[in-house]
Amino acid sequence: MDSIRIVKAELDRVEHQQAFLTLMDLYARDPMQGGEPLPESVREELIPELRKHPASMVWLAYRGSEAVGFTVCLLGFSTFAARPLINIHDISVRADCRGLGVGKLLMNTIEAKARELRCCKITLEVREDNEVARGLYRKLGFDRSIVGAQKIPMEFWQKKL
Repeated sequence: MDSIRIVKAELDRVEHQQAFLTLMDLYARDPMQGGEPLPESVREELIPELRKHPASMVWLAYRGSEAVGFTVCLLGFSTFAARPLINIHDISVRADCRGLGVGKLLMNTIEAKARELRCCKITLEVREDNEVARGLYRKLGFDRSIVGAQKIPMEFWQKKL
């Protein structure tokens, strides 16, 4: 079995662009993400827009010479801690490579970068019904966000524009 290695994506390299877009399309097609292919407009704009975004970080996971997973993270800032944070915006492992430790290696890479940047925390969102991902995240020390002395759970809300 080939070993898994994680590389910081260089989005000016065609092979990294192709690997990322292929994996992103597989992620979009997954029933947990809607089951639809990545729209052509997104395929065309995603790499140029990520390259322009100064706070984006993308890592690719390879098994041998094959890209099998990725993560997209965004550097943010916590006003309450006066320190940076990393938000894991997307993380995905190809279905045929799940259970091999790829997700854990991606998460460990993100944590190492967060510690290097002196981040106060790493944040992510996860579907309530994604028990496999929730199990991994719990094993790695993640849990629901709670605030205040009463430990009130936080929810992720959005307004689409």
